[in-house]
Amino acid sequence: MNVRHMRGVYIVEFAIASLVLFTLLFGALEVGRLYFTVNTLNETVRRGARLAAVCDIKDPVILRRAMFNSATNTGASSLIASLTSANLKLVYLDANGAVVANPNDLTSSTGFIAIRYVRLEVSNFSFNLLIPGFGGAFILPMFKSTVPRESLGRQPDATVNPEITPC
Repeated sequence: MNVRHMRGVYIVEFAIASLVLFTLLFGALEVGRLYFTVNTLNETVRRGARLAAVCDIKDPVILRRAMFNSATNTGASSLIASLTSANLKLVYLDANGAVVANPNDLTSSTGFIAIRYVRLEVSNFSFNLLIPGFGGAFILPMFKSTVPRESLGRQPDATVNPEITPC
């Protein structure tokens, strides 16, 4: 064999092998990003449901804190840039699991008093791929967390402190 004529073969072999190698490398990185995103969304719904169970139902800070933001930050999540409060849905449920229509009504038996569970859902979250040549996005399934209600921001004895406790 003539070594001089074989030089171009090495470059072609490297190009083919590196294409496969870099595709696998970027694929592994994307799977890691996907696992991180899924775990963060699971923690978001768990954290948000817990906050909603102990904080006042009118408190706008619940969804911000669930997304790992400060109480004053109204923007996207500090961990996942594409997660906003529009992806989150906070629902109050009665003992049968039906949605309480007006949880702010403190006097009606179908309002605040009927709340037994708190559910936070993340839906319509789009995960964007960063692999070169495979650009695209797909919608992740809905994430939910339901917890029993606790204080909902109220003191157990109204004579002690009838005001709402801040979260």
